[in-house]
Amino acid sequence: MTIAAIGYLRIAATDTDAWMAFGTGVLGLMDAAREDAAGARFLRMDNHPFRFMIEPASKDGLIAAGLECRGRSEWLAVCERLGSAGHTLQAGPADEAARRCVTEYVTVEDPCGNTLELYYGRRLDYAPLISPTGVKQFITGDEYTGDMGFGHAVLPTPDLEAAANFYTELLGLGVSDTLYPPLPEGAPETTILFLHADNPRQHSLALYNHPYTGGVVHIMVEVSSLDEVGRAMDRAKTGGHPILASLGRHVNDNMCSFYVVAPGGIAVEYGYDGLLVDWETYTPTVSTEGDYWGHEYNFPG
Repeated sequence: MTIAAIGYLRIAATDTDAWMAFGTGVLGLMDAAREDAAGARFLRMDNHPFRFMIEPASKDGLIAAGLECRGRSEWLAVCERLGSAGHTLQAGPADEAARRCVTEYVTVEDPCGNTLELYYGRRLDYAPLISPTGVKQFITGDEYTGDMGFGHAVLPTPDLEAAANFYTELLGLGVSDTLYPPLPEGAPETTILFLHADNPRQHSLALYNHPYTGGVVHIMVEVSSLDEVGRAMDRAKTGGHPILASLGRHVNDNMCSFYVVAPGGIAVEYGYDGLLVDWETYTPTVSTEGDYWGHEYNFPG
């Protein structure tokens, strides 16, 4: 399997200060306080130099998802497969690689136009997490699991078949679950394909078979206790941030979470108790229910 984890996101923000205030004051992430000539701000959650790059822009949304390869040989192999299949790869210049704290990277679009940055050799700084809200730990991996990435992201892929082939056949991700959620009468048929990387997290990416404003359906970060989830939910409500979904527990990955809308409109799932999987013994599932309980959705507007 080529992709080890989803390492970072680049997020466009019309108000970077508001995003940083949300990231630190609600999510409990740490301001990485990195200098950047383009005015980007950075949020960290572990020993990586950052997990979220918040970039000033005229429109809010996801710019790119950074997918990590374990080493240069794996990175070259996936680049070769993509090039042979006719996908255009743009090599990242050295100064931009340094900005991302990676050794080398390339940029490629999936069949639905989602931008990916494939990289290897993340340069860790090992500075301790000091959460401004007192979050003890974000679940990103340890000496037993290895790096599991920042969490997960759900991408809009209207051509689900082409996208699924791209992510599984070329990038080497594995299918963990296919969800056909229950829908109100008259709603368009919906499929969500959950994909795992080379780590125990039940999914690192998911593909949603419809377009979606902002380039990402939601992103997820995970903490180490249910109390941390509850405190974050209180902070979100106190701050006046829209609660997209109430507290609930998902069927496929066991995550107990709520969803909140960040400044600019990106939905963030804040969770605890996500399923860790031994892929040697796992059989991909098919789900027709999204939740054991809870997650009552309230879409703004």
